[in-house]
Formats: sequence, C-alpha cells, structure tokens
Amino acid sequence: MGIDKLWSPEPIVYIQRFFGDSWDLFFQIVTELGEVAGVAVVFALVFWISGRRSAWCLVGAVVLVTAVNMILWSIFDIPRPNHPEINVYRELDTSSFPSGHTGTATIFWTTLTTLSPIPLAVTVCVILLVMLSRLYLGVHYIGDVIGGLIIGLILFKIYLRLWPIVLSWFGGRTFKLFLVLSLSTPIAVFPFADSFPEGWEVFGAAVGAGIAVPLELWYVRYSPAKISQRKQLLKVFIGLGVLGMIFFTSSLMSEDESVRDVIRFSLGAFWILFLAPALFACMRL
Repeated sequence: MGIDKLWSPEPIVYIQRFFGDSWDLFFQIVTELGEVAGVAVVFALVFWISGRRSAWCLVGAVVLVTAVNMILWSIFDIPRPNHPEINVYRELDTSSFPSGHTGTATIFWTTLTTLSPIPLAVTVCVILLVMLSRLYLGVHYIGDVIGGLIIGLILFKIYLRLWPIVLSWFGGRTFKLFLVLSLSTPIAVFPFADSFPEGWEVFGAAVGAGIAVPLELWYVRYSPAKISQRKQLLKVFIGLGVLGMIFFTSSLMSEDESVRDVIRFSLGAFWILFLAPALFACMRL
C-alpha cells in the first residue's frame, strides 16, 4: 500500500458501502470505547471492584496519550475526510492525524489487560473495532488510525516504565498535596476545554473529581471488600444504574451541549469517586 493510499477516501467509501447505514448505531456505540464516556464507565468498574491503584493507573495512561495527541494535533494540520462519496456521521474540526480514539483505546485497554484478567484477545478486538468505527463514521483515514495505534503502543511501553515511579512518588505524599492537585486540575484543564474533542467532558470530569477525590480520601478511604459474586453484581448494578440516571437526567438540564457535558461528567465523576464508594462502604460492599 502506497503512502497516498493511507490518506485516500477509497477505503472509507468501501467500508461504509460494505456495512451500509444500518450499522450506524453499532459503530456510534463502539467508538465510545475510545472516548471519555466509555473510559469513565470502565474506570468506575475498576475503581469499585479492584480499587484506586488500578483505576488511577488507567487515568494516568489516558492523560498521557491525550497530552501527546494535543501536541500532535497542533503540529499536523491534516483535514478530516472530505469527499462526495463519504458519509460523515460525526462532524469534527481538529486535525485528522492521529486518531485520538484509537490511541486512547490502545493504551487504555492494553493497560487494563495488564492489570486485570481481561484476555488480550478481547483488547485486540476492542482496538480493532474502534479503528473500524472511526473509518465507518467518516472522521479518519486509514493513516490516521494506524498512526493512533502506533502512538498508543509506543506510549504504552513508555508508561509501563513510568507508572511505578509515579506511584512511588505519590505514595509518600500528604493529603494536602492531593487536595491542591484535585482543586487545581479543573483550572489547568479549562483553557483547553474548547480546543479538542470531548474537551468539555474532560473539564466536567475534572471538576467532579476535584471535589470528590479529597472527600473520598478524607471521609471514606474506600477499599473493595472480598464479597460474593452476587453482592459484586449488586454493587455494579447500583453503581451503573445511578450513573445511567445521572447521564440521562443531566442531558435535560440545558440546551447548550457544552453545558450539558460539564454537568453530566461532573456529576458522574462525583458519583463514581465519592458518593458510590461511600454508599458501598455503608452497605459493606
């Protein structure tokens, strides 16, 4: 395959014609596995079931790949796919290279595989489906998703070496440092919220986490108990059920999409990181 083919519309047109319009909803859902909403749900499950160390390891991986992607987007100003035969299911105005969803899915799910019993085959399928979804939705070329995959794999290798150092450094810090970091993170994210996809979702999550993390550390100190599978399922059902209601009801609070994103993800983060752990502790879950 010549390099021109990597940024050619033909593969996108072929994939869209092969699947047809009836697969739109499926790929809209699949692509969430590489963006903020999907990451938030998996993070919640890991935090509630495995504990904070594994969960925050996943967050660190996402922060790393997001920072690198923002730098690359500012360097490479490659237009999104634009061809009369391409159906664009999502309108985006950032650089097409690299695919942020692919990079995020790659580092997030490979890190998750190293921390949990999730088979590598499942992770590979998730990454490939996210890559395929970005092509089907008409928002990336093949070169973009391949670039995102390579970047994600490189950063994953680097992150495996960085995480023990970061964990060791944070292990000896006081509560005051976590309080300062939690409260300053939303301030640091705000200037960039409008400059990259899902920026307001990230800002909302930072606001919710900034309030929830100090409260959880001070009042709860959540540590998952060894409980039966039935109780574990009950915990997941309650946690995800309330999270789903938060996402649904918050979408009715404003007509402005950015405001809805901030409300939805700030409330979601507050539930995941403080209210749900406090409830589970009271229920001895």
